[in-house]
Amino acid sequence: MKALEYRAALAVLGLTTAGVEKLFGVDQITSRRWASGEHDVPRAVALCLLLMASHDTSVVQAQILADGVDAPLAKSA
Repeated sequence: MKALEYRAALAVLGLTTAGVEKLFGVDQITSRRWASGEHDVPRAVALCLLLMASHDTSVVQAQILADGVDAPLAKSA
């Protein structure tokens, strides 16, 4: 996932930097680096965003599901 696609996915989902931080267990700097293209968006994060968008999964629904996961979906870059 390219930086432009990442930013577009966040816009489509209405996901803020704070939401990315909570959902994927990363800090704001990591999200900014993904958005700028400084770091690649991890495949798991890209897949999750694409699945959320394609299945009309809300951020709230994803957070409910993620709360049951012990480990974050992505590590800080």
